[in-house]
Amino acid sequence: MAEKNQNKGEEQSSEMEKIAKSYRSGWAYAEYAFQYAMAIVVCSLLGYWLDTVFNTGNILLIIGVFLGAIAGFIGLLKSLNVLSYTKGKHEKK
Repeated sequence: MAEKNQNKGEEQSSEMEKIAKSYRSGWAYAEYAFQYAMAIVVCSLLGYWLDTVFNTGNILLIIGVFLGAIAGFIGLLKSLNVLSYTKGKHEKK
């Protein structure tokens, strides 16, 4: 009877570890999405500010949005490559 309870406790802890691992990986992806969005927002605000300083209409804002999207996408790809590399490295062991 004690062995059944002990096995049940081990099964529950392994199940909880799986759930915790899935939440950790989910938060990593949410962090990357946040970084992508922040790159766009920061570059857009910089473009808007430069437009007001140089009185150029909205051209620098548009350029800032595009540069932010490109920079954010490159950062996103790099982060996901590192994540997949480390994930694959841990699974091989």
